[in-house]
Amino acid sequence: MEENVLICRLREGDYEAIDEIVEKYKNPLFAFILRIINNHETAEDIFQETWLRVIRYIHSFRSESKFSTWLFQIALNLCRDSERKKKRWLSVPIEDHEDSFICEPEINPARIFEAHQVRKIVSELPAKMREVIILRYFHDLNDQEISEIVGCPVGTVKSRLYRASEILRNKWNCLNHRKIPDREKS
Repeated sequence: MEENVLICRLREGDYEAIDEIVEKYKNPLFAFILRIINNHETAEDIFQETWLRVIRYIHSFRSESKFSTWLFQIALNLCRDSERKKKRWLSVPIEDHEDSFICEPEINPARIFEAHQVRKIVSELPAKMREVIILRYFHDLNDQEISEIVGCPVGTVKSRLYRASEILRNKWNCLNHRKIPDREKS
């Protein structure tokens, strides 16, 4: 209910409401955009443009779905537009994020490397599969919510998730396949 009040305040041009709603969604929204785009600078631009469009088109939000679904739809459309303009995906080197975990002794370097491998494998998926994987596993959305965001039937979402999961599983297994040395077999 609190979100509906916030939406009403936003429609009325209440600047504090804008700050509150941005604060509420900034982290998951930026993480989503960055995972889709894989370029920090472009993600920042799309993040800003997403909020500009939210403010500009808040009166067209019909409240038939959750605000977050509408917000992610706007961001996804902007990501797709950006992809069409660039015609290729860029990867974010792990070095760009080193300073975020340098001083934390509980960070396991092997887990960081595995996370980097997972991001790389996910970034190599076809765009439509990558979108549903990111929405499901990085943002914990259900099939219906994903369907609304990507604009396709729930059955198509399930199919894309299944095929993408198979590709990810196969690539992960190939990447991590290790032979057992002969001396360990006996």
